[in-house]
Amino acid sequence: MDITTEQSAFRADLLSGKTAIVTGASRGIGAAIAHRLCESGANVVLCSRSAESVAQIADTLQSKGYVTYAMAANISEKADVEALIEKTLDQFSQIDILVNNAGITRDMLLMRLKDEDWDAVLQTNLTGTMYCTRAVLRPLIRQKSGRIINISSVVGLVGNAGQANYAAAKAGIIGFTKATAKEVATRGITVNAIAPGFITTDMTAQIPEEHQKQLLELIPLREFGHPEDVADAVCFLASDAARYITGQILQVDGGMVM
Repeated sequence: MDITTEQSAFRADLLSGKTAIVTGASRGIGAAIAHRLCESGANVVLCSRSAESVAQIADTLQSKGYVTYAMAANISEKADVEALIEKTLDQFSQIDILVNNAGITRDMLLMRLKDEDWDAVLQTNLTGTMYCTRAVLRPLIRQKSGRIINISSVVGLVGNAGQANYAAAKAGIIGFTKATAKEVATRGITVNAIAPGFITTDMTAQIPEEHQKQLLELIPLREFGHPEDVADAVCFLASDAARYITGQILQVDGGMVM
């Protein structure tokens, strides 16, 4: 399975000796992030609800000589998150980087939005991010260093019709990022978020061609981003080059929101 299409711009030793957790790593942006972190020298724990899918990604990375570990976990379940952190420490003895990427959509106009679809999106996208972050803080504080990178969305900045639940969750991640960054800055931990725009994934491939053309008109660079564009931003924020950056929202959107 090919999980990357572009060469990394980062050195192979950029994150050497670091251990990273990537949630939602079985496809799209999450798989690209895992691949980039591996290319940069990190040991990577890949997490997804689908044991089979995430194992396939891990096997592909291992076949290239990278050190990975795959684990099935539903981040909307606190017990699963706690097990993820515990297993990572068992395998690698440390955690240096957490990438909160996992998320779901249940799109519908607000008037027709079911309570359970609101709850599911908020529970996974926002509460799941909180569960993972809270669970990893103790080991990060103990070692007095760490990088937490939350994947938000431009939808969390400007909203989008039919995505009230998703926009609320992604906006919540932005506020959560800033609050957490202030809490842990004195412990040597940075917390930042990335807000992708329209990125070419299985999800965006389902958008009708005519609508895609309309969306491109909103993007000054006149192209959709690639998962690797987000992954490169993650690697930067995870590296020592970003040691003095915290509480920030990095938009990877081709200029769509500015």
